[in-house]
Amino acid sequence: MSENSEATDGLRARNRERTTKRLEQAAWDLVAEKGFDAVTAEAIAERAEVSRRTFFNYYPRVELVLQERMRATIAGLVDRFCERPTDEDVQESLAAILSEPFGPELLETAAIVFGQASSSPAARFFLAEAQASEVSQVAEALTARGGPWTDPMAAQVVAQAVMGAGHVATMVWLGQSHGVVNDRTRQLHLDLLRQAFAHLFITFSGASTLADIPSSEI
Repeated sequence: MSENSEATDGLRARNRERTTKRLEQAAWDLVAEKGFDAVTAEAIAERAEVSRRTFFNYYPRVELVLQERMRATIAGLVDRFCERPTDEDVQESLAAILSEPFGPELLETAAIVFGQASSSPAARFFLAEAQASEVSQVAEALTARGGPWTDPMAAQVVAQAVMGAGHVATMVWLGQSHGVVNDRTRQLHLDLLRQAFAHLFITFSGASTLADIPSSEI
């Protein structure tokens, strides 16, 4: 590949990244101002100062641009999880990757979503779809880890439980922080996540696979 081609590809990548961020920020600004029910592709494109066609070149559905922050965060955690030793206990791996608070943008997003979910069907639909996507990401990571998690059912069960615990922790965080995001409340969220996962693993500690459970108890 020539230097000119590499420069052109690099410019395109930077332009794409800038446009993606503009669309994402425009979408969440609209959600914060007007609620989920009022957000459309046309409104996002107008706020981001791009054409409707450009929006759909990047995202086939409005929900996908809104999910990007959460998807990227989970993807980062999944990558770190996959880097852990494959013979390490899952609980220890989770504790290791939860080493620092989430970024303020993500928690501001969570405050908006959970804050609107009680009164907005569109917000509840978005939350359910986002959680399903996150569960899929985690289940894929568990399956790739091998061992007992090569069983798709086992991976799905654990992924559902882990993400469910994470959502409960975030709801508790919203009640205690009142949606205020600063260094103290970011640390609070991390502490609540760790507590939620500790509750999960303490409650369900014991046999790690169905093979460890007597057939009479299944």
